[in-house]
Amino acid sequence: MEEHASALVFLTERQRAGAESGEWKPDHRLVVGFEPGGAVPLAQLGWRDLDGTESVVGFDPAMTTFTGVRTTPDGTSHVWRGRLAERLSDRPGHRFRVRGGQGPQEDLRLLIEDGGAPVARADWADREGGGGVVLLRTVDPDHTRDAGEVTGLVSEVKAGSEHTAADEVAVNLLDDASTKWLSWRSADRVEFTMAEPVRIRHYVLASANDFSDRDPRDWELKGSADGRTWVTLDTRSDEFFPGRHLSRDFHVTGAAANAPYRYLRLEFTRNCGSSQTQLSRVRFFSADRTRTYEAFSGHRYTAGAAPTPYAGTAVDLVADAPCTVEGWRSYLAGYSADMLRVLDDDELSTTTEEQRSASWLGYDGATEEQITALEDRLGTRLPPGYRSFLAASDGWSTMGAFMYSLRTTASVGWLGDLQGGHVPHEALLEREELVGPVLLVSDEGDAQYWLLDAGEVSPDGEWAAYVWASWYPGLGERHRSFADLVAAERASFEELSRSEGRPVRPEGAEELLDQGRRAALSGRVDEALDAFRRAEEKGSGAAAYLKVVLSAFLDVRGTHHKLRGLMHRPHVVAEIGTEQIATEAVALFLHSAGLDTPGRAAHAVRVLDEAMPGLGLPSTDREREAWLAEHRMPEPPAFERALDTARALASRGAADDAWDVVEKALTEWYPVSPHRIAPVALLTDPALHGVVTPRRAREVVFTPRGEHAFPGT
Repeated sequence: MEEHASALVFLTERQRAGAESGEWKPDHRLVVGFEPGGAVPLAQLGWRDLDGTESVVGFDPAMTTFTGVRTTPDGTSHVWRGRLAERLSDRPGHRFRVRGGQGPQEDLRLLIEDGGAPVARADWADREGGGGVVLLRTVDPDHTRDAGEVTGLVSEVKAGSEHTAADEVAVNLLDDASTKWLSWRSADRVEFTMAEPVRIRHYVLASANDFSDRDPRDWELKGSADGRTWVTLDTRSDEFFPGRHLSRDFHVTGAAANAPYRYLRLEFTRNCGSSQTQLSRVRFFSADRTRTYEAFSGHRYTAGAAPTPYAGTAVDLVADAPCTVEGWRSYLAGYSADMLRVLDDDELSTTTEEQRSASWLGYDGATEEQITALEDRLGTRLPPGYRSFLAASDGWSTMGAFMYSLRTTASVGWLGDLQGGHVPHEALLEREELVGPVLLVSDEGDAQYWLLDAGEVSPDGEWAAYVWASWYPGLGERHRSFADLVAAERASFEELSRSEGRPVRPEGAEELLDQGRRAALSGRVDEALDAFRRAEEKGSGAAAYLKVVLSAFLDVRGTHHKLRGLMHRPHVVAEIGTEQIATEAVALFLHSAGLDTPGRAAHAVRVLDEAMPGLGLPSTDREREAWLAEHRMPEPPAFERALDTARALASRGAADDAWDVVEKALTEWYPVSPHRIAPVALLTDPALHGVVTPRRAREVVFTPRGEHAFPGT
């Protein structure tokens, strides 16, 4: 949880260790807000970042200066010093509820920002003789949606050098696939043109697949409002990527981070020794991309006393999860109402008429005597969240699409003690992910079971929860608690319902769809994608389709996988219309599949026949091209004439001239049907494949078009 607390901001310098007469170079600001149960002056603070960088600093008594050492994962060390520049009272930090703590004054407040990766470990010593060590358990932000990402606003990417023959070009830096940009130079630069000015507070670079000596070592990130005058936003030297396809976080600090820039430039001045330079991905953020902390554990001590255990859980997790009987009743009542509104009778076959009438898919709560008897039988006290669940409902019927019922206090038991056909195989107990003993809390669902690991306990007493299924390659995703597992099942139910056109909360979908279409036609790609995503979450099949089409212009590879899923959703086909799916989507599918698996067109045709029986797509290349030409979507007359001219120029090898014709005609394009937002023919027409490069495809959707739009768009 982000908590506003007092923080100290230091301006810093560094010097290469061992070079006593070496130059002191400006380094990144250090922001420290560390209060382990109250504001105690620190004498020393050390920490290890998630990328392996280690730092230790010692403060003067007033905490106005520090000296210390920073060591990167490759062993490079720098002497580090800093002086206090300002005190912040509104800097967001993280707050943890300490186990056994009696109030907020005993919470741990933590904020350490050094311009690099988030902190994984911290140790401290205060001026009263106390100190401690904590290890932080984090949730990777890549597993959640990143707020403030503006990478989608990049309309053009240019590099000084790129390996075009292998398609290892600069535009690949915007792709989340396993591609890369490769430069033939040891020092090079990449420029990004944004669709609109943006502020950059954070960026991420990811190493490529091979040859670590090609990794950047020194670089500068610069910004410009006009493409001529550049301002340095961030400077890095002696950086290190300890693995392949490894993402590293870099924060932009100082006044420059508050100004908007239309152009961004990464200038790589040195790499790790090769004559070539490479990266796999670049991401930009207009807000700090913080890592969510789940919990911490460690020890602390006071002057003259032995160390004692010290652990806590992030306050937002404690607050959000249903943990009381009343909280569970409210949460489960809402979930019951959602399922009864969406599911049909067959899907509710495990529920009774009485449960449906009461809008409660559970049972009466277990008594304290029943719960105590279960704990006596198990020989341990149950975790608080699960204990409260049983008090709210002693078992449950339909918990989601894949979990049909949860056990009651009479049938819950240790996995090794239970027998019978509805118990997972005992070999599960040997899995190294489980500490054990393992509590089985469900009956068999869709070939799956729910488990609680009594050997993995969080600071607030919750047991880690897992799903085991025969169709998983191993244990499913770990959840912090039983409550988190229930929440994940509910989210899965909502997502599945949306994909089937039965959204739990459909209100506002049409408005978001319209907002997305208007933004797309105006060239505001990031805004359009966000609106389509939110409309899709509310069950809009049209939004799901338009999101895929718009994304294809940013990177067409992999589009066929997304389209294949959509073609199997009846509500998507119904909303878009069979004609548009059979022409626009089929052509896009075949083009993307051909890029992914050249020479396997026959396989792609079989996939399409399965998704759309009766399509009648020919099996030979020549017949298929004729079929696609005959089944093209109609274009506005002026734009169609421009396409004819471009095709003729391309056939004579004048690809750049052909693009000039298309580019000038883009503003003349408008949708001739409600669910079109861009001329997909530019991606799919074989005659234009040498004309519309990935860079030009991006330019298409960032160009405002559709001034003569179809009524209602």
